[in-house]
Amino acid sequence: MLCSHSHVSRFQAFIFLLAAAEGASAALVPWHASVVSRQEAGNNTYDFIIAGGGIAGLTVADRLTEDPSVSVLVVEAGPFDQREESVLIPGAYPPFQYFNGLESVPQEALGNRSVGTICAKVVGGGSVVNAMVYLRYAGYLIRRWSEGENFTKPDGDFAARANISWDDSVRGTSGPVKYSYPDYFYPGSANWWNAAKSIGLPIVKDPEAGNNLGIFWTPSVLDATTMTRSDARLNHYENIKVSRSNYHILASTTVSKVIFNGTRAMGVEYLASGGGDTAQVYATKEVILAAGGVHTPQILQLSGIGPQALLNDLGIAVIQDLPGVGQNLQDQSTLTIPWTFTSNVTPNSGSLDSNATYNAEQRGLYDTERTGAYTIVRSLSTNIGQLSLRLVTDDYAAIAAEARSRDPAASLPSDVDPTVLEGYKKQRELIIRQFEGQDAAVGTLHWGTSSSSLIYHLKPLSRGTVNINSTDPLASPVLDYRTATDPIDLAIYVALFRKNRELFAAPDMAALGPAEASPFGAQVRTDEEIIAVLRQQINPSNAHQCCTAAMLPRNLGGVVDSEWNVHGVEGLRVADTSYWPFQTSGAPTATTYASGEKLADVIKRDYNLTSL
Repeated sequence: MLCSHSHVSRFQAFIFLLAAAEGASAALVPWHASVVSRQEAGNNTYDFIIAGGGIAGLTVADRLTEDPSVSVLVVEAGPFDQREESVLIPGAYPPFQYFNGLESVPQEALGNRSVGTICAKVVGGGSVVNAMVYLRYAGYLIRRWSEGENFTKPDGDFAARANISWDDSVRGTSGPVKYSYPDYFYPGSANWWNAAKSIGLPIVKDPEAGNNLGIFWTPSVLDATTMTRSDARLNHYENIKVSRSNYHILASTTVSKVIFNGTRAMGVEYLASGGGDTAQVYATKEVILAAGGVHTPQILQLSGIGPQALLNDLGIAVIQDLPGVGQNLQDQSTLTIPWTFTSNVTPNSGSLDSNATYNAEQRGLYDTERTGAYTIVRSLSTNIGQLSLRLVTDDYAAIAAEARSRDPAASLPSDVDPTVLEGYKKQRELIIRQFEGQDAAVGTLHWGTSSSSLIYHLKPLSRGTVNINSTDPLASPVLDYRTATDPIDLAIYVALFRKNRELFAAPDMAALGPAEASPFGAQVRTDEEIIAVLRQQINPSNAHQCCTAAMLPRNLGGVVDSEWNVHGVEGLRVADTSYWPFQTSGAPTATTYASGEKLADVIKRDYNLTSL
């Protein structure tokens, strides 16, 4: 569905190197309901089994089942959501009930804090629970990306008042993924926008056009007709299920491992996510893992694919010794800065919680006219700033030089495999070049217009791990982000923090009387003082875990090749954010949709499948 742009980024070069493969025939599944029970699934054999029903899994399933001779089973650990208001209505966010809570090990660089973190556990995955940001990776240029998108323009007069701009030539209007903009903004967002301009942050005409460095209104996966969330369950399952008897979903079911015959993937073992006996279901063509950056490496390790020493310790028969499985963990860590104001503009995002009259008024507007503050994700505003290191600080070259002078091994666990280290060295150099250039954001600034601002770190040099310590598939793996173990990450955080201070001190924000609240404040001045507070306040995760089954050569610690095939085995691919070598510059939703489209094209080509 998508063709690569002629000018590819280095990240794209890691991902989209295509080669030929053999086709195969397909088998039919008997006609019955698309939502199947564990017994029904086990009584069938499928062409493709997809472990994980998030953005990647449902995108691939939709595209493969366009060929009516192909049968696909998606196995998802979570349930179908019940279309609750917290899922569908932006202003009723968040849907806590579909957050899969995990706990990290104590983080050595963050005051030895163990930090709660989440993954989605629901059909539709992160697209059901995220903050609805739709932002393409800046360097990820895809000529026909727009074929998967369905953009609705905002009203022209409103767009002019709100500083919303876009380029029609890069926005698709006929694809399944609907996105648009809220039709309301809090008045204080204008103060932030003007302050950002005054300190030199450029205005981005269209953040989807390949350069999102600067300030812009945030595109949102919002159905402009209903003003509700457009998630992967809707756009890659509900909208096509009536015509797809070959597309089955098994929900509330956990894949415990991949079944192999020698080194050939033959199917999966599964059990109810609440516990119980295991069963098996078989695939004639491929098993595709799409369980996310935490659970895909868990499934691989449980299946006998991963670091040999780890598997031996747990008595798991080794199918392939791949030291990179579960290594290279990255996320977009966050910093929340509390503020007090002497004269903040009202209403603001906090008014929904603090002013019952305003909340009732806005909910009424939404219910009757689909307009107002409830079209914005609760607690957020409508514009953000994406900053390259050059936009953040004049010291960008010195930070890059310091990063280049450090021993890369110091940023990884002490027992790192030599191949993983070699792959990290390649990644690290590419990221340092991004520090020196103007083609990738290292951080994001956002103010929700109320009592806190947010900083997101997008390009960490620290690397963490996801490793099982039990053969129980329902047990959480050991999650160690190792956030800020590379001191360069803290140097970038300090620069972003100082840039945020500069923005709040600009006249348009200063007019609101802002003051940093504890544990920050005017008394926190030096880099050392800022870092001391950062170590106590950084959240390692924005629920954007990735990169734990990296698309790299095997001798560089890679887990999958350039066509998503797991090294050393047959019939097994990885579809989700696990395969990314390093983080994107922005929220992962759009990139995950696009890569799912690309993978589906590769599989269709390999098996000579047809498309609608």
